[in-house]
Amino acid sequence: MVTSGIEEGKKQISCRNCGSLIPAESERCVFCGAYQIAGRVPVLKYFSESKFFRRFLLYPFSALLSPGLPLVLYFSGVRFADKTWLIVFSFFGILFCIFGYISEWIFLHKARGEAKDFRQGFFEWQKKLFDRSPALSYAGMFLFVCVPLVDWPNPIPFSLSSSAIWTAILIFLIKILFPLF
Repeated sequence: MVTSGIEEGKKQISCRNCGSLIPAESERCVFCGAYQIAGRVPVLKYFSESKFFRRFLLYPFSALLSPGLPLVLYFSGVRFADKTWLIVFSFFGILFCIFGYISEWIFLHKARGEAKDFRQGFFEWQKKLFDRSPALSYAGMFLFVCVPLVDWPNPIPFSLSSSAIWTAILIFLIKILFPLF
């Protein structure tokens, strides 16, 4: 009877990616598939699955560098043939940060079991956002108008593709449509 109590109380840890409780000796998370041991997976994959790296290093630094780097380049006297590219790169970095944090919330719904895939997690996020403020919910829907809601493996590819789509739209507007008028 004592041994069965020890077996029931096996040590569990939180997943680095989704936060779900998993057995401590697990090599991969049973819910999201993220590797838990650093030495057994490539470094880039390990960091892309690290919630700490994404939330506290990648997204904040992209938000700081996106307006900061073009300003430094502009005021340092670096000559550019076309300064609109500074705006485009800043736009991409800021959108990467915004979409990154939004996708973290969407993946949190998936990890909690409130959603079975990314698309359903998006709809759960929209419901909670609408309860807070309908205006924010409509802004969120506008951001996701041209973004594919496929089942993404983690937030980084989603953030990159969403930012690239919106940046391509901005390039189309600045370089093709606006010069026509």
